Amino acid sequence: MNALFASAELFAELQRRGWFPAWLALLLAAVAVVAVGALYVFEAGGLGVVRRLLLAGVRVAVVLVVAFLLLRPTWVREDSAQRRRPVAVLIDVSQSMDQKDPRPAPEDHWRAALAFDLIEPNKPLPTAPPEKEERPSRFAVARAALTNPRLDLLNRLKAIGPLEVSTFGTTRSGGKDGNDLEWLKAQTPDQPRTALIASALELLNRDDNDLPAAVVVVTDGRENGGSKTFAELAERFRDRKVPLHVYGVGSSSFGQLRLRDASVPESVFQDDIVTVPVRYAVKGVAAGKVDIVVKFGDREVAAKRDIPVREGDDIREQLSFVPTQEDAAARRQEVTVTVTVRPDGPGARDPLTDTVTKPAQIITKKLQVLVVEGLPRKDFQFLMRALQRDRRVDARFFLTEGDRDAMRLGEPWLAEFTQQVNGTLALEREPFRKLINAYDLLIIGDIPGAFFTPDQQQVIKEFVTEGGGLIHIAGKVHAPHEWLSAETGRHTIADVLPVEAVPVKFPPRPPGGRYYQPFVPALAPSAIRSPLVALEDIPTDNAMLWDRTARTEAAEPPERASQTKQLQPMEWYYPVTRLKPGAEAFLVHPTQRTPGPDDRPLPLLAGHYYGKGYVLFSAFDDTWKWRFNEADRYFGRFWSQCVYQAGVPRAAGTKLTQVSLDTLEPVQGRTGQVYARVLDENFKALTADEVSATLERVGGGEDDKDARTPVKLQKLSGQDGEYVAPLTFSRAGRYKLHVSPGNRSPATLEYRVTLPPDHEQAPGSLAEAEMAKLAAESGSIERPGRFYREEDLHRLPDDVKAQFATFTKREEVVLWNRWPLFLLIGLLSVEWFLRKFSGLS
Repeated sequence: MNALFASAELFAELQRRGWFPAWLALLLAAVAVVAVGALYVFEAGGLGVVRRLLLAGVRVAVVLVVAFLLLRPTWVREDSAQRRRPVAVLIDVSQSMDQKDPRPAPEDHWRAALAFDLIEPNKPLPTAPPEKEERPSRFAVARAALTNPRLDLLNRLKAIGPLEVSTFGTTRSGGKDGNDLEWLKAQTPDQPRTALIASALELLNRDDNDLPAAVVVVTDGRENGGSKTFAELAERFRDRKVPLHVYGVGSSSFGQLRLRDASVPESVFQDDIVTVPVRYAVKGVAAGKVDIVVKFGDREVAAKRDIPVREGDDIREQLSFVPTQEDAAARRQEVTVTVTVRPDGPGARDPLTDTVTKPAQIITKKLQVLVVEGLPRKDFQFLMRALQRDRRVDARFFLTEGDRDAMRLGEPWLAEFTQQVNGTLALEREPFRKLINAYDLLIIGDIPGAFFTPDQQQVIKEFVTEGGGLIHIAGKVHAPHEWLSAETGRHTIADVLPVEAVPVKFPPRPPGGRYYQPFVPALAPSAIRSPLVALEDIPTDNAMLWDRTARTEAAEPPERASQTKQLQPMEWYYPVTRLKPGAEAFLVHPTQRTPGPDDRPLPLLAGHYYGKGYVLFSAFDDTWKWRFNEADRYFGRFWSQCVYQAGVPRAAGTKLTQVSLDTLEPVQGRTGQVYARVLDENFKALTADEVSATLERVGGGEDDKDARTPVKLQKLSGQDGEYVAPLTFSRAGRYKLHVSPGNRSPATLEYRVTLPPDHEQAPGSLAEAEMAKLAAESGSIERPGRFYREEDLHRLPDDVKAQFATFTKREEVVLWNRWPLFLLIGLLSVEWFLRKFSGLS
């Protein structure tokens, strides 16, 4: 039957839906027609030819209608047409869109004004700087532009095709039709990641006829939510012939400043030159000037102004000042460093500023230092010269194995120590006490254990307890092993040392020419920020000077290690068994460890408070090697810092509480530890199990949950006075840790938590170049993609070209409906009437 219908154009769209076979229906219809004809030919009665033909025709029509109904025919009509493809709008609602950009350039202020309908679009931006306005967030600017009645972007895009509006951050969501502006106004930029590429690619997961005609992306260009690149995204859109139109939101003149560090000594000397190395980073400022100002208390003491700006992650400047008597009397004993970047350009504004404040106490007198050595070791020779040249130090010297007649001549020698009997100093307790107490610091080298009598050693112990400093430089011949020997009876000087050791004798000449394999001391983890072992102003540079096998997080990447200088190696050290409770290791051996059960890196330079005084122990005597090609750059700095560390407590007072972090630059999302070293009011190591502290977020409001957080520092096992607590760097910003151990000497540690470079909230400018390239590469000559700023937005709807999708409209008309049934009933009724009228049954 279908073949029959297809033979004529009239029936080309006629189809059957019945289950009854067409051939059988035709056969039955033919048989029925023949049977009807025969019936009425042989019909009895006196019927005329016309009436017989009429009755036969009605009966044949009934049969044909029944056959028609059995075939259930349907009239099908298909028409081809075109419809407009939709226009997709993707709006970035990630956290980076919540940033309030600095807008130092006038055009960026005018762009925001245009978005907020304060100036007329389709006009050049004014060149005169506008009045100062509050900084709007990026999302506020984008939302204002999309709802600006004079730009009328969404309505104009609707004229091109059905509008699909979505937001994206971690994922794409929304799918609004563009008519609900209230929905758009209610959106907030709170998504923690930006999956721009994944969200855009999701729009391509459609049939060709359902693809958008174009995709309009409203974003600042940050992408941190996937592994694909902008080049891959542009290629996919170009292959599918869907151009990207990108509206870039953010400041084109965005500038970023971060004051990374300003190294300020904790103690400085009046009338002495103080050098403050400053490190800062600048991004996004092509031209301008930098001002660096240093204040002591409220007084400006140094400044560098109008430095040409340059971009970089580690820009360095040095400023110097001389503390005066006025500074020494200032109530605020602290140094404040402020860096300000002033961008260039007509009408430029919004300078960038960052500040750091560090404590610094002024010492108003010279340190009085006494150095007692056995033989004139090389370290002693160079140390003597360094101390004599140091204007902050007034030093006297004595050699127990030296020429007594020469030393009796006086300065720089201490003539009183020439009074000896059989190699022992012949001074009574009181004269010795008065002599020793005239000094702030006592440096003892490799002297015989019997040089000081037991009473004199007790006086030295009392000297340290009352605030005097002591540095012991270990030697191979006498000290400290003779103080530790049972033959000397009481071990007074050994009692004040920060380490425990056993007597070890070294031969005059080492076997094989060396005592140990050459080594460079390594920084102890807790000493990364300690000024005592800072031989370079930049912490990363300083870390690279020391041993690299015990690399700390401050060190440079391994691939750069070969380009960085390192200290000359040593070949000898005095082995110790452990640190005493409350002592701190500054330098450790890179490979050797203390005996078990302590089993820790072997201390080479250690210190602690003993009473009010500070004691340093140096297990090596080869620092003179650091002068190789460097003169006193490292040697002189190291020993001057040791002298100040140990000698200043007597001149400026003892710090009972010291706090430090184990990391140079805390980064959000990581963890660290805070260390505290605490003495009680009697200058003994604190024995409490824990110390209370408060962590304050600087600038946090009353409703800020991180404004004040309690912290508990727990005592390290077996180490009185040593406390530690973990810190979670969960939020970027400035923090102050206030430690109050109840010893009437609270301490404060300031630090800053920075964001990782790829973090959503890390400061960063609009990725203008990347977005412009993405838009350009996504399109074709016929349908180019474009990048827009606010002044170009009026052109965006005109640049989006409509695309059409061809579709087929199929219309089916069922022919076996009620009308054929009515016809069948009618025919049967007519036949019945005619037969009754003709007198037939």
